[in-house]
Amino acid sequence: MFILLGIFFILIGEIKIFMIYMLVVVIHELAHAKVAEVLGYKLNKIYLLPFGAMLDMNQKYFSSKDEVMIAVAGPLINFILVIFCLGLWWIFPDTYTFTHTFVFCNIITGLINLLPCYPLDGGRIFVAILSEKIKREKALFFSYIFNYIFSLLFLILFLINLKNEINISYALMAIFIFFGTINNKFSGNYTIFTFNNKTNNVYEVKQLMVKGDTELYKIIKFFSIKKFNIVYVKMKNGQIKMITENSIEKYLEYYPANIKIEEILNEKYF
Repeated sequence: MFILLGIFFILIGEIKIFMIYMLVVVIHELAHAKVAEVLGYKLNKIYLLPFGAMLDMNQKYFSSKDEVMIAVAGPLINFILVIFCLGLWWIFPDTYTFTHTFVFCNIITGLINLLPCYPLDGGRIFVAILSEKIKREKALFFSYIFNYIFSLLFLILFLINLKNEINISYALMAIFIFFGTINNKFSGNYTIFTFNNKTNNVYEVKQLMVKGDTELYKIIKFFSIKKFNIVYVKMKNGQIKMITENSIEKYLEYYPANIKIEEILNEKYF
């Protein structure tokens, strides 16, 4: 579909706008990737789609705070680039001719991504904040209501605009936002750094000491990929318990990433 969209823009003589827009959305997504890397997540791949780009990541390892920070990074870089170009126009007015389309694309990309529709950044922020109060499934349900509303609005705009011209952007946004409610393949995922891919017969051991109220995902961030990780947990009663990275990996399959390690080790979870 991405290739077909490119061909469409070539046929209508707008390949320049298409290439500038794709540059903007890739920069947008790489901003997400950079913030995610700083927080301890890695980029797997980028999907090029008709509406832009989406990163491949794994949602279940996120804390809500991390998800908000990563989601904000994309629109933020768009608006930073807009401010930079506006300053450039003030100092060197002639640059307007070469950058006005770039600025327009950044404004549109930033604003569209702030819509509270999942998996757009605004939807991610909405779901992450709401997940602090209610279950994530319910938060997604409320976000999907916005998906249907905005999908319908873009469809109406597309139909109204048919009197003057065919605005493919409205149609694509209507399809994409609706598609986001029924297919999570392109919801944009990161994966926490893997720590179970060691292949050597002999490797070093890394030991960590954490308090019992430490959240699970925070422990993983200190793991070494090249070493076998052992964690000593200091419980509230003063007892020290030892767990390995293999146990942590299993915990991630059954418990939320922001659960406190002491809660898992308590008897009520067994």
